[in-house]
Order: sequence, then C-alpha cells, then structure tokens
Amino acid sequence: MLGAVVASTLFLTGYLTRHALTGTTHFQGTGAAKLIYISILYSHMALAVVTVPLVLRLLYLAEKERIDEHRRLARWTFPVWLYVSITGIVVYTLLYHY
Repeated sequence: MLGAVVASTLFLTGYLTRHALTGTTHFQGTGAAKLIYISILYSHMALAVVTVPLVLRLLYLAEKERIDEHRRLARWTFPVWLYVSITGIVVYTLLYHY
C-alpha cells in the first residue's frame, strides 16, 4: 500500500508540474463523445480531490495502529481510489488517443 501511495504521489506531482508548465489540453471530440468525456473527467476530478484526505487519514490510522478504524475507512476509500486510478487512464486515453 505504501508503494501505491508513493506511485500516486509521484504521478500527482508530475501531473501538476506538467499542467503548470504546459497548460491544459482541450478534448477534440464532439457530441456524445464529448459528453462522455466530460462526465468521466468531472467525476474523476471530484473523487480525486476527495481521495487525497481519505488516503492521508488512512496513513495516519495505520501509523497509529488503529487498525479497526483503518479497515472501516479503507472499505470506502479503496473503491474510490480505484475508480480515480482507472478513470485517469480513461481520461488520458480519450484526450490523447481518441
């Protein structure tokens, strides 16, 4: 799990740096494709913002060995984090390869 946190942190740092240096890229699709892209992108962004404090809380609970609380929160955090990870790949694919 620490590996996942480190990988996510490195990715987020790289993404934010690239975004700050190069700006945004606009989706070139139209119609239904654009609607699907925007829906996935907005849900991805909203849940990505929510995921950060959840993961930080999980790390804190694990460090303090509060395992029962960690498990309860992880049951909600894991699916959200997984969704954010998968939709990140989908957004990238739609944006740069569609």
